[in-house]
Amino acid sequence: MNRARKLYETIGAEAVLTKKSFLRLYLTGFESSAGYVLSDKDKDVFFTDSRYTEAARAALKGTGIEVVEMERRTTIDDYLKGYKQLAIPFEQTMYLEYKRLADKGFELVDSSAAFTQAMTIKTEEELSRIQRACDIAEAALKKLMGELREGMTETEASALLEYYMISGGAREVSFNTICCFGSTGSQPHHVPDQTKLKFGDSVLIDFGCKVDGYCSDETRTFLFGDDKKHEEFKKCYQAVLDAHNLVLETACAGMTGQEIDSIARNSLAKEGLDKYFTHSLGHGIGINIHEHPVIAQRSETKIVDGMVFSDEPGVYFDGQFGIRIEDSCTMKGGKVQTFMTSSKQLLIL
Repeated sequence: MNRARKLYETIGAEAVLTKKSFLRLYLTGFESSAGYVLSDKDKDVFFTDSRYTEAARAALKGTGIEVVEMERRTTIDDYLKGYKQLAIPFEQTMYLEYKRLADKGFELVDSSAAFTQAMTIKTEEELSRIQRACDIAEAALKKLMGELREGMTETEASALLEYYMISGGAREVSFNTICCFGSTGSQPHHVPDQTKLKFGDSVLIDFGCKVDGYCSDETRTFLFGDDKKHEEFKKCYQAVLDAHNLVLETACAGMTGQEIDSIARNSLAKEGLDKYFTHSLGHGIGINIHEHPVIAQRSETKIVDGMVFSDEPGVYFDGQFGIRIEDSCTMKGGKVQTFMTSSKQLLIL
Protein backbone atom coordinates (compact mmCIF):
# COMPACT_ATOMS: atom_id res chain seq x y z
CA MET A 1 0.00 0.00 0.00
CA ASN A 2 1.46 3.37 -0.99
CA ARG A 3 1.76 6.26 1.44
CA ALA A 4 -1.02 8.30 -0.16
CA ARG A 5 -3.42 5.40 0.41
CA LYS A 6 -2.26 4.89 4.00
CA LEU A 7 -2.68 8.58 4.76
CA TYR A 8 -6.14 8.61 3.20
CA GLU A 9 -7.25 5.69 5.36
CA THR A 10 -5.80 7.33 8.47
CA ILE A 11 -7.62 10.63 7.93
CA GLY A 12 -10.96 9.17 6.93
CA ALA A 13 -12.13 12.19 4.92
CA GLU A 14 -14.01 11.90 1.63
CA ALA A 15 -10.93 13.12 -0.25
CA VAL A 16 -7.39 14.21 0.65
CA LEU A 17 -5.69 16.96 -1.34
CA THR A 18 -1.96 17.66 -0.93
CA LYS A 19 -0.14 20.51 -2.66
CA LYS A 20 2.93 21.35 -0.51
CA SER A 21 6.06 20.12 -2.28
CA PHE A 22 7.71 18.25 0.60
CA LEU A 23 4.43 16.54 1.50
CA ARG A 24 3.97 15.48 -2.13
CA LEU A 25 7.51 14.14 -2.07
CA TYR A 26 6.69 12.14 1.04
CA LEU A 27 3.54 10.68 -0.52
CA THR A 28 4.96 9.85 -3.93
CA GLY A 29 8.74 9.73 -3.58
CA PHE A 30 8.84 11.92 -6.69
CA GLU A 31 10.42 15.37 -6.58
CA SER A 32 8.71 18.18 -8.50
CA SER A 33 8.09 21.90 -8.22
CA ALA A 34 4.39 21.69 -9.01
CA GLY A 35 1.50 19.29 -8.66
CA TYR A 36 -1.18 17.86 -6.42
CA VAL A 37 -1.88 14.47 -4.88
CA LEU A 38 -5.57 13.63 -4.62
CA SER A 39 -6.86 10.52 -2.88
CA ASP A 40 -10.42 9.26 -2.47
CA LYS A 41 -12.01 5.87 -1.76
CA ASP A 42 -11.20 4.63 -5.26
CA LYS A 43 -7.77 5.95 -6.25
CA ASP A 44 -4.66 7.98 -5.62
CA VAL A 45 -3.72 10.45 -8.37
CA PHE A 46 -0.69 12.69 -8.87
CA PHE A 47 -1.67 15.66 -11.01
CA THR A 48 1.22 17.46 -12.66
CA ASP A 49 2.13 19.26 -15.86
CA SER A 50 3.97 18.26 -19.02
CA ARG A 51 7.37 19.07 -17.52
CA TYR A 52 7.11 16.07 -15.20
CA THR A 53 4.63 13.66 -16.76
CA GLU A 54 7.09 11.27 -18.40
CA ALA A 55 9.43 11.08 -15.42
CA ALA A 56 6.56 10.78 -12.94
CA ARG A 57 4.94 7.91 -14.80
CA ALA A 58 8.24 6.04 -14.87
CA ALA A 59 8.94 6.71 -11.19
CA LEU A 60 5.43 5.83 -9.97
CA LYS A 61 4.88 2.77 -12.14
CA GLY A 62 3.60 -0.07 -9.97
CA THR A 63 2.96 2.11 -6.91
CA GLY A 64 -0.79 2.39 -7.39
CA ILE A 65 -0.53 6.15 -7.87
CA GLU A 66 -1.93 7.26 -11.20
CA VAL A 67 -0.25 10.17 -13.01
CA VAL A 68 -2.53 12.64 -14.77
CA GLU A 69 -1.19 15.46 -16.89
CA MET A 70 -3.08 18.69 -16.31
CA GLU A 71 -3.79 20.72 -19.40
CA ARG A 72 -2.81 24.37 -19.40
CA ARG A 73 -6.39 25.58 -19.15
CA THR A 74 -7.38 23.29 -16.28
CA THR A 75 -6.91 23.78 -12.55
CA ILE A 76 -7.18 21.34 -9.68
CA ASP A 77 -10.69 22.66 -9.07
CA ASP A 78 -11.81 20.87 -12.24
CA TYR A 79 -10.99 17.57 -10.53
CA LEU A 80 -12.64 18.37 -7.20
CA LYS A 81 -16.22 18.55 -8.47
CA GLY A 82 -18.48 16.13 -6.67
CA TYR A 83 -16.63 16.11 -3.36
CA LYS A 84 -18.22 17.66 -0.30
CA GLN A 85 -15.42 17.03 2.23
CA LEU A 86 -11.76 17.73 1.60
CA ALA A 87 -8.74 17.17 3.85
CA ILE A 88 -5.84 19.62 3.48
CA PRO A 89 -2.83 20.34 5.75
CA PHE A 90 -3.90 23.51 7.57
CA GLU A 91 -0.34 24.18 8.81
CA GLN A 92 0.97 24.26 5.24
CA THR A 93 -1.95 26.10 3.61
CA MET A 94 -2.08 29.85 3.03
CA TYR A 95 -5.20 31.53 4.38
CA LEU A 96 -6.32 32.72 0.95
CA GLU A 97 -6.19 29.14 -0.38
CA TYR A 98 -8.09 27.88 2.66
CA LYS A 99 -10.73 30.57 2.21
CA ARG A 100 -11.02 29.89 -1.51
CA LEU A 101 -11.80 26.24 -0.89
CA ALA A 102 -14.15 27.04 1.98
CA ASP A 103 -16.02 29.55 -0.17
CA LYS A 104 -16.54 26.84 -2.76
CA GLY A 105 -18.51 24.94 -0.16
CA PHE A 106 -16.04 22.26 0.89
CA GLU A 107 -16.08 20.98 4.43
CA LEU A 108 -12.37 21.27 5.22
CA VAL A 109 -10.59 18.75 7.46
CA ASP A 110 -7.02 19.15 8.73
CA SER A 111 -4.55 16.50 7.53
CA SER A 112 -1.54 18.04 9.37
CA ALA A 113 -1.57 15.68 12.35
CA ALA A 114 -1.73 12.61 10.12
CA PHE A 115 1.29 13.80 8.15
CA THR A 116 3.25 14.58 11.32
CA GLN A 117 2.53 11.18 12.82
CA ALA A 118 3.40 9.33 9.63
CA MET A 119 6.58 11.29 8.83
CA THR A 120 7.98 11.18 12.37
CA ILE A 121 8.56 7.42 12.41
CA LYS A 122 11.02 6.51 9.67
CA THR A 123 10.99 3.28 7.69
CA GLU A 124 14.14 1.25 7.09
CA GLU A 125 14.32 2.72 3.59
CA GLU A 126 14.15 6.26 4.96
CA LEU A 127 16.82 5.45 7.54
CA SER A 128 19.10 4.07 4.83
CA ARG A 129 18.76 7.29 2.84
CA ILE A 130 19.63 9.36 5.89
CA GLN A 131 22.61 7.10 6.56
CA ARG A 132 23.84 7.62 3.01
CA ALA A 133 23.46 11.39 3.38
CA CYS A 134 25.48 11.24 6.60
CA ASP A 135 28.20 9.12 4.97
CA ILE A 136 28.57 11.58 2.09
CA ALA A 137 28.70 14.57 4.45
CA GLU A 138 31.40 12.99 6.60
CA ALA A 139 33.51 12.04 3.59
CA ALA A 140 33.21 15.60 2.28
CA LEU A 141 34.38 17.11 5.58
CA LYS A 142 37.39 14.80 5.59
CA LYS A 143 38.34 16.11 2.15
CA LEU A 144 37.84 19.71 3.22
CA MET A 145 40.13 19.31 6.21
CA GLY A 146 42.94 18.40 3.87
CA GLU A 147 42.33 21.58 1.87
CA LEU A 148 42.10 24.20 4.63
CA ARG A 149 44.83 26.80 4.35
CA GLU A 150 45.69 30.08 6.04
CA GLY A 151 44.04 32.92 4.18
CA MET A 152 41.09 30.83 2.96
CA THR A 153 37.80 32.62 3.65
CA GLU A 154 34.74 31.16 5.34
CA THR A 155 32.85 31.54 2.07
CA GLU A 156 35.51 29.61 0.15
CA ALA A 157 35.61 26.81 2.72
CA SER A 158 31.82 26.41 2.81
CA ALA A 159 31.60 26.42 -1.00
CA LEU A 160 34.31 23.76 -1.23
CA LEU A 161 32.56 21.57 1.34
CA GLU A 162 29.29 21.86 -0.54
CA TYR A 163 31.06 20.95 -3.78
CA TYR A 164 32.52 17.83 -2.16
CA MET A 165 29.07 16.78 -0.91
CA ILE A 166 27.43 17.23 -4.31
CA SER A 167 30.27 15.60 -6.23
CA GLY A 168 30.21 12.79 -3.67
CA GLY A 169 26.67 11.82 -4.60
CA ALA A 170 24.34 14.21 -2.79
CA ARG A 171 21.39 15.75 -4.63
CA GLU A 172 21.78 19.08 -2.84
CA VAL A 173 22.74 20.52 0.54
CA SER A 174 20.31 20.23 3.46
CA PHE A 175 20.76 23.94 4.25
CA ASN A 176 23.26 26.72 3.64
CA THR A 177 26.50 25.63 5.28
CA ILE A 178 27.53 27.47 8.44
CA CYS A 179 31.30 27.99 8.54
CA CYS A 180 32.94 30.02 11.31
CA PHE A 181 36.58 30.93 11.85
CA GLY A 182 37.63 32.18 15.28
CA SER A 183 35.30 34.69 16.93
CA THR A 184 32.50 34.31 14.40
CA GLY A 185 31.79 30.90 15.98
CA SER A 186 30.07 32.70 18.86
CA GLN A 187 27.12 33.24 16.49
CA PRO A 188 25.26 29.89 16.24
CA HIS A 189 23.83 30.72 12.80
CA HIS A 190 26.64 32.85 11.43
CA VAL A 191 26.51 33.45 7.68
CA PRO A 192 29.94 32.71 6.13
CA ASP A 193 31.73 35.86 5.00
CA GLN A 194 35.20 37.00 3.97
CA THR A 195 36.76 36.27 7.36
CA LYS A 196 40.12 34.61 6.68
CA LEU A 197 41.47 31.55 8.43
CA LYS A 198 44.46 32.17 10.70
CA PHE A 199 46.80 29.84 12.54
CA GLY A 200 45.30 29.08 15.95
CA ASP A 201 41.70 29.77 14.93
CA SER A 202 38.89 27.58 16.14
CA VAL A 203 36.75 26.32 13.27
CA LEU A 204 33.04 25.47 13.56
CA ILE A 205 31.25 23.96 10.56
CA ASP A 206 27.55 23.00 10.54
CA PHE A 207 26.58 21.21 7.32
CA GLY A 208 24.58 18.46 5.67
CA CYS A 209 23.28 17.14 2.38
CA LYS A 210 20.30 15.38 0.84
CA VAL A 211 20.15 11.92 -0.69
CA ASP A 212 16.92 10.81 -2.39
CA GLY A 213 15.10 13.61 -0.60
CA TYR A 214 16.42 12.94 2.92
CA CYS A 215 18.75 15.15 4.97
CA SER A 216 21.82 14.77 7.11
CA ASP A 217 22.98 17.29 9.70
CA GLU A 218 26.37 17.44 11.39
CA THR A 219 28.52 19.98 13.23
CA ARG A 220 32.20 19.67 14.02
CA THR A 221 34.45 22.09 15.88
CA PHE A 222 38.25 21.88 15.81
CA LEU A 223 41.43 23.95 15.93
CA PHE A 224 43.49 25.07 12.96
CA GLY A 225 46.84 24.68 14.65
CA ASP A 226 47.58 25.09 18.34
CA ASP A 227 48.96 28.48 19.34
CA LYS A 228 48.93 27.47 23.04
CA LYS A 229 46.27 30.08 23.79
CA HIS A 230 43.28 27.77 23.87
CA GLU A 231 43.25 26.20 27.33
CA GLU A 232 39.77 27.56 28.13
CA PHE A 233 38.54 26.48 24.69
CA LYS A 234 39.83 22.94 25.26
CA LYS A 235 38.10 22.70 28.65
CA CYS A 236 34.82 23.90 27.15
CA TYR A 237 35.20 21.52 24.21
CA GLN A 238 35.55 18.55 26.53
CA ALA A 239 32.48 19.66 28.48
CA VAL A 240 30.40 19.89 25.29
CA LEU A 241 31.68 16.51 24.12
CA ASP A 242 30.83 14.95 27.48
CA ALA A 243 27.29 16.35 27.25
CA HIS A 244 26.92 15.11 23.68
CA ASN A 245 28.16 11.62 24.57
CA LEU A 246 26.03 11.43 27.70
CA VAL A 247 22.93 11.83 25.54
CA LEU A 248 24.11 9.03 23.24
CA GLU A 249 24.80 6.78 26.21
CA THR A 250 21.80 7.43 28.48
CA ALA A 251 18.82 8.73 26.50
CA CYS A 252 16.25 6.02 25.85
CA ALA A 253 12.89 5.45 24.24
CA GLY A 254 9.96 6.79 26.24
CA MET A 255 11.81 9.86 27.46
CA THR A 256 10.34 13.20 26.48
CA GLY A 257 12.23 15.75 24.43
CA GLN A 258 12.52 17.81 27.59
CA GLU A 259 14.10 14.95 29.53
CA ILE A 260 16.68 14.27 26.82
CA ASP A 261 17.51 17.97 26.51
CA SER A 262 18.06 18.04 30.29
CA ILE A 263 20.70 15.31 30.07
CA ALA A 264 23.00 17.62 28.11
CA ARG A 265 21.94 20.81 29.87
CA ASN A 266 22.55 19.38 33.34
CA SER A 267 25.91 17.99 32.24
CA LEU A 268 27.00 21.46 31.12
CA ALA A 269 25.60 22.98 34.32
CA LYS A 270 28.09 20.94 36.37
CA GLU A 271 30.84 22.88 34.58
CA GLY A 272 29.03 26.21 34.94
CA LEU A 273 28.38 26.33 31.19
CA ASP A 274 24.62 25.82 30.90
CA LYS A 275 23.93 29.56 30.55
CA TYR A 276 26.06 29.55 27.41
CA PHE A 277 23.97 26.76 25.87
CA THR A 278 21.50 29.06 24.15
CA HIS A 279 19.45 26.74 21.92
CA SER A 280 17.63 23.42 22.19
CA LEU A 281 19.50 20.13 22.09
CA GLY A 282 17.96 18.86 18.90
CA HIS A 283 15.35 18.73 16.18
CA GLY A 284 13.82 16.11 13.95
CA ILE A 285 15.53 15.29 10.64
CA GLY A 286 13.99 13.76 7.53
CA ILE A 287 12.72 15.24 4.28
CA ASN A 288 13.07 18.57 6.06
CA ILE A 289 16.14 19.58 8.02
CA HIS A 290 13.90 20.73 10.87
CA GLU A 291 10.82 18.64 11.57
CA HIS A 292 9.14 16.68 14.34
CA PRO A 293 10.20 15.78 17.04
CA VAL A 294 11.77 18.64 18.99
CA ILE A 295 14.35 17.88 21.69
CA ALA A 296 13.93 20.99 23.83
CA GLN A 297 13.26 22.25 27.33
CA ARG A 298 9.49 22.46 26.83
CA SER A 299 8.97 19.44 24.60
CA GLU A 300 6.61 16.83 26.04
CA THR A 301 6.85 14.61 22.96
CA LYS A 302 7.92 11.07 23.80
CA ILE A 303 10.88 9.93 21.74
CA VAL A 304 10.37 6.42 20.39
CA ASP A 305 12.04 3.96 18.02
CA GLY A 306 12.19 5.15 14.42
CA MET A 307 12.46 8.84 15.18
CA VAL A 308 15.46 10.71 13.76
CA PHE A 309 16.86 13.76 15.51
CA SER A 310 20.02 15.75 16.18
CA ASP A 311 22.16 15.70 19.32
CA GLU A 312 23.87 19.10 19.28
CA PRO A 313 24.86 20.73 22.56
CA GLY A 314 26.87 23.92 22.19
CA VAL A 315 28.32 26.86 24.10
CA TYR A 316 28.91 30.36 22.75
CA PHE A 317 31.01 33.20 24.13
CA ASP A 318 30.34 36.58 22.53
CA GLY A 319 33.22 37.82 20.43
CA GLN A 320 35.46 34.89 21.42
CA PHE A 321 34.46 31.45 20.12
CA GLY A 322 31.69 28.91 19.86
CA ILE A 323 31.68 25.13 20.20
CA ARG A 324 29.01 22.80 18.87
CA ILE A 325 29.16 19.04 18.35
CA GLU A 326 26.30 17.50 16.41
CA ASP A 327 25.36 14.06 15.13
CA SER A 328 22.26 12.92 13.29
CA CYS A 329 20.78 10.12 15.41
CA THR A 330 17.89 7.70 15.57
CA MET A 331 16.21 5.79 18.37
CA LYS A 332 16.57 2.06 17.76
CA GLY A 333 15.96 -0.81 20.15
CA GLY A 334 15.14 1.73 22.83
CA LYS A 335 18.55 3.42 22.64
CA VAL A 336 20.12 6.28 20.71
CA GLN A 337 22.14 5.27 17.68
CA THR A 338 24.26 7.80 15.81
CA PHE A 339 24.59 7.78 12.03
CA MET A 340 28.07 9.28 12.26
CA THR A 341 31.32 7.31 12.48
CA SER A 342 34.03 9.98 12.69
CA SER A 343 35.91 10.67 15.91
CA LYS A 344 34.73 13.61 17.97
CA GLN A 345 37.85 14.01 20.08
CA LEU A 346 39.28 17.49 19.66
CA LEU A 347 41.14 17.63 16.37
CA ILE A 348 44.06 20.01 15.88
CA LEU A 349 45.00 20.36 12.23
